[in-house]
This record gives sequence, C-alpha cells and structure tokens, in this order.
Amino acid sequence: MSDNGLQGGRTTKTASARLRLGRLPLTLGGFPLSLRGVGVALPLAYLAASFACSSGHERPSDLGNGLDLNHGRLDAGNDPADNPDESPDAGPGSTDDLPTGDAGVVEPNPCGDGVLDPGEDCEAALPLTDTTCLSRGFDTGSLSCGADCRFDTSSCSGVETCFDGRDNDGDGLMDCADSECASSCADPCQAPPLVPENATVTGSTRGRTATLGASCSEAEPSGPDVVYQVQVTQDSKLDVRLSSTQALNLSVRTSCGDLGSELVCSSQTRLTVDALAGETFFIVLDGEYATDAGEYVLEVHTHQVVCGDALREETEACDDGNTDDGDGCDSACDLEPSESETNDARFQSDSYSAAQPWFAEIGSEGDVDYYRVSVPTAPGSIVVRTLDLGDNACAYNLMDTVVDIFDINARANTLLVNDDDSGVGKCSLAVATGLSTGNYFVRVKAADTASPPTFPYHLDISVGACGDGNLTVAEECDDGNFIDGDGCDASCHEEFGG
Repeated sequence: MSDNGLQGGRTTKTASARLRLGRLPLTLGGFPLSLRGVGVALPLAYLAASFACSSGHERPSDLGNGLDLNHGRLDAGNDPADNPDESPDAGPGSTDDLPTGDAGVVEPNPCGDGVLDPGEDCEAALPLTDTTCLSRGFDTGSLSCGADCRFDTSSCSGVETCFDGRDNDGDGLMDCADSECASSCADPCQAPPLVPENATVTGSTRGRTATLGASCSEAEPSGPDVVYQVQVTQDSKLDVRLSSTQALNLSVRTSCGDLGSELVCSSQTRLTVDALAGETFFIVLDGEYATDAGEYVLEVHTHQVVCGDALREETEACDDGNTDDGDGCDSACDLEPSESETNDARFQSDSYSAAQPWFAEIGSEGDVDYYRVSVPTAPGSIVVRTLDLGDNACAYNLMDTVVDIFDINARANTLLVNDDDSGVGKCSLAVATGLSTGNYFVRVKAADTASPPTFPYHLDISVGACGDGNLTVAEECDDGNFIDGDGCDASCHEEFGG
C-alpha cells in the first residue's frame, strides 16, 4: 500500500490510529507538522478535531477531504494524481470519501430513548414481554427496567429448592452448587421435596451423592440419587413417569431410606402402584451405573381406573385414549385383534395385509407371532414397525419388542434382519433391502428383558420396490428407474461424484 494510509488499509474502532506519513504537509491545531517515514500514534478524536478546526468544519463528518475513515487513508488534497482510484473531490462537504451517516464514527446509543439498542437489556418505555423474575432465575417478584437500561432484579426473590435444575434465588448458583443445598444434597432422604399429585418437575442428578440404590440397578454402587415424595389424597392409582437421555432408574418405595420397602423399579419408564388416601410414597431416581447422571423430566399423577384415558391398567387389555369400537381397542378396552390365535409357528403364520391397520398382542410370556409377506417386484424392500395403541407404551418402555425378517426363498429360512430397539423407545424398526421376489416371514416377540412381558401392539409392514419412484425408509433414493450413473443406482443407493 502507499505510505499515506492507515496501516492495514482499514478503519479500526480503537481510541487511536497509527499513521505512516510520507512528505506530506500537515497542520495540527494550526501548527505545521512534517513527518517523514515515521510511525506516530495519535488519538483519533484529536486528529478529527484538529482537522475540523483547521478546515473550518464543525464536525468530522463534514471533513470531506480530511480524514478518510472509509478508505483508511489521509487525503492531502483533491488531486487524483495522489491516488489514481480517487475521483476529484466535489468540494467542501463532499461525501465521495466519507459516506453519509458518519461511517466509522461510533456514537453511543442513548438509554431512555424508547428504542432497544444493542447493549441494552431494556427500555423503561417498552414492556418486558417475555422476561420476568422467573426467567432470570428467581422464584417470584416483579422485574423492572433500571435507569441504566439494565434489568433491575432488586424486587425479585426466591429460595433455592435444590432439586429443580434452576437458580431459584438468583445468586448464580444452582442446586448442589449452592451452599444452601449442602445438607439435602449429602442426604437425599433428609428433606425430599413434596410434589403435588398432578405435576411435572425437571431437575438433574448431577452433583448428588450415591447413597440409596435401586433393585433394578445393574451396578453396585449405582449412580447419584434424587428423591421426591408425594402424598395421596384419595384411593387411586399413583402413576409416575420418567424421561431422560441418561441411564436413570425409577423406583417407588414407602420408606425413603429402606430398599426393602421398594414397590416397583424399572429404567426410564412409567410405573403404577395402588395407593390409598393418606399414604406417602417416595420416588427415587438413581443412575444405572456410578457415572450415570444428568437431566430428567418426572411426571407424577394420580387417577382412577377408567377405560379411554390412554392409561392401560392390569385390568385392561388395551387403552387407546377413546371408547370407540373398530379401531383395535373397543369401548370396553378389549383388544380387537387382526391376528389369528395360532400364528406362533411359521407354518401357521398369518398373511399380513396392509389394507387395514393390524393389531395383535404378545398374550403370554414366551408368545411369538409369525406373518407372511410377499415381495412382488425386485429389488424390493420390507419395513416392519411395532407401535403402541395410543397409550405411549413404546415411549415409556412398557413395550419391548424384537422383530426378525426371514428369507424363505433360495436362502431358505435365512435370518436377514434382527431388530430390538430401533423404533420409538424400546419398540422395533426392521428394514430389509435388495430383496428378490417371493415370500418372507416376519416374527414378532417380546425381548428377553421386557417388563412387562405381555402387551398389545400395532403392527405396520410396508413393502416397497426400488425404481417405482416412491421413496421409502428402506431406500436412500428412488428416481423411478434402474439406471446407474444418474445419481441413484439400480439398487436405490445414492451415487456420489468423485
């Protein structure tokens, strides 16, 4: 670059600018200045003010031929020879070098102008729509906007609850990181928080001690514990559901510190126990292994046994959330099966039909169901899904299926695909591709560790054909032909360029 420019050829937003000047007559504050090849650090504000005074302009934006903040150079005049890229200046007040809007001059955003500017939390004249004491980490109070356009939390307050994954008192420390929670984090049974009968709570087991354990934990010691208590007000079913991306177990007991009082235990599921009015239950969340800890959502409900509430009880064969007949689960919560009663062997398999929804059940421990499926066009595919009947049994791990797909053609009874938990929760999603025409067997059973071992299920089987232009789960692509080299090959696999 030329010597008469700012280093780097750009404007910087610092308090000073370093200039390297050649033989250039300059006047600063009315005094001649001649610097040759010398780097001088001068305050940017001083430069602008001095040039404004010497040129008769009132502010830097009127300099015209003075300090060029846009191009990062100092303009000695309007001679194009000084810079071939420059057009002749239009005269005083020209904006050919300095764009309108005072480019490069940073002006403060005034607080209190009714406009929410960058760097401001709020403006007193504007409503605090989505921001409250609660969203700022407190339990209650009234949030306001201070005179400095910052949130004023002086009227917010809260008490650290130690179990909800929030900073309730707004001190920047949450749960076990807050000294107020030291005793409860050390002993989860000291003062377990009371949860209403119908509530959803969130929290984390991180930072907790591992003192309680659970009968369904596979390791000793297990992971950190969190305990809640619930007091039942009427004879009912206590329904507890746990969701977490971590390996956490859920159990219910009648005495917090007594493992022998445990009633039920399972991993990330829905548990139901009979409850009488006045009883207190302790809900224990426990890491599967010592290193398992993390966030969770816990749902606690009490309810009566009612058909049509999407909560399947022991007395109900199914519960799809309604009392309609003809949808797989009738008005009395009895299953309307599509399967035959004797399809527990291949030679007795049912011929699956996709013309209508298919409903079946694993009716006893060790029960298996076989289905025959036909592939009319090659290369074909079979996609098998096991689904619940509307009671969220898959998501709550109350339904644990295993699906197998067998080839009974040239490779007689060859197992092509085995799937356990690729579907929702512990339900299955089995995919077989590249199939020749012919018949195939699909087998559905409960997993060896399924709890409970019996359940109703909705079976969905789809048969696809590569090259028919209909993209299925079994295909990476389907362009409606069997031509290789066009981005989608004859087996419906994507082709990528080299």
